[in-house]
Amino acid sequence: MHSIKAVIIDDDPSAVIYLRSILQRRGYVVQSYENAADSPLHKSSGCPCSMRETGCPDIIISDYNMPVVDGVELLESHKKNGCRCRHLALISGQGIAEVNLNKMAKYGTRYFTKPIHLNDFYDWLNRIEHEIFESHSGSQDPHPIKTVTLSGGEMDATPC
Repeated sequence: MHSIKAVIIDDDPSAVIYLRSILQRRGYVVQSYENAADSPLHKSSGCPCSMRETGCPDIIISDYNMPVVDGVELLESHKKNGCRCRHLALISGQGIAEVNLNKMAKYGTRYFTKPIHLNDFYDWLNRIEHEIFESHSGSQDPHPIKTVTLSGGEMDATPC
């Protein structure tokens, strides 16, 4: 069975801990970076998946409002580098400019606001997991990539 691989990119340690715990409880293998500029997902001039022993992540979780590179810039860089992201999501405690919402829609990005509504987030993860397991059981594309972006500050884990 395929282990789901996730990358978390966030400059807020509490958000990383929170998301890591959610994903690890679901059996995901998780890596994290303090900002997008340091991640191989941004630094590469091509898709970094072929250069890493672990291969492509299935889910990428990145802060929207970070120093140096924000979440939308990361998505743009990722697409420009030829990565095959099919499911993306941004989570932010702050509003996102209309132009960035349009870019997110262009990339098929799901947007969550803080405090995150866990039922919606779990529903999104369930759909992704179903698609990942379906694709690994016979699809031609063995590397679906998912992205979530978080904004700084603490997350409220109160379910809706």
